[in-house]
Amino acid sequence: MSQALVTAFSHVRSVIGIVFVIPYTVFCSCFAIFSGALGLHNRATDLIRVWSIAILGVFGIKVDIRGEENLPAEGGGIVVFNHQSLLDIPVLVSSTGKRIRFGAKIELFKIPVFGAAMRAVGTLPIARENRAGVMRIYKEAEARFKENFIFVLAPEGTRQKQPVIGRFKKGPFLFATSGGVPIIPVVIKGANAVLPKQSLGVNLGRLSRTIYIEYLPPVDAKSFASQKIDELVETVRSAMVAKYAALPSDP
Repeated sequence: MSQALVTAFSHVRSVIGIVFVIPYTVFCSCFAIFSGALGLHNRATDLIRVWSIAILGVFGIKVDIRGEENLPAEGGGIVVFNHQSLLDIPVLVSSTGKRIRFGAKIELFKIPVFGAAMRAVGTLPIARENRAGVMRIYKEAEARFKENFIFVLAPEGTRQKQPVIGRFKKGPFLFATSGGVPIIPVVIKGANAVLPKQSLGVNLGRLSRTIYIEYLPPVDAKSFASQKIDELVETVRSAMVAKYAALPSDP
């Protein structure tokens, strides 16, 4: 197939895919709300995983998952990831299990149906401009570590416009030290090429692309006192920057 045909096909697929994703997301959100209301939170989480895999498949996106053995088999933890695309969440969900819960900016909870679905699956509402409020949410969530939950948070706070790892905020790391749980860094590479920030075109110009995701060895946050939080942040960020450079690219 010529590149011109591939490009034309990818643009049509992107439009059709977006049209499909909207009602599909509403359907899955309603089911998640219903499951959550019945206390079937794991069923709701299962559905979100199916939702993620379907979305990636519609747009011709493959995921190369590495380092899964670094996720703890039991016990709580915090996964921190570099954030460059809206597709980071489906990529993460498709690579993990029922114990994963996300943090998301509080503005998303105002979206009808979708916001209620996020609450149903235990997503933490993060008000980025209210540090005291964020830390209160984290403190309330610490009890869930005893249920073996792993929270997934973006320490950059927002998506990066360029394929680089930005500066980290301290909140997720204070959450880990306070809760006495490990931090599991995870690096995602290639999502920005599929769906950059401020773009609606998904996987344009290609039949398929591969997004790489690798879980790094856990970092024992308990060994860092609160006054050493900057050292913890730098330890984790340095490891992620090095791994990001080492991962292959699918241009």
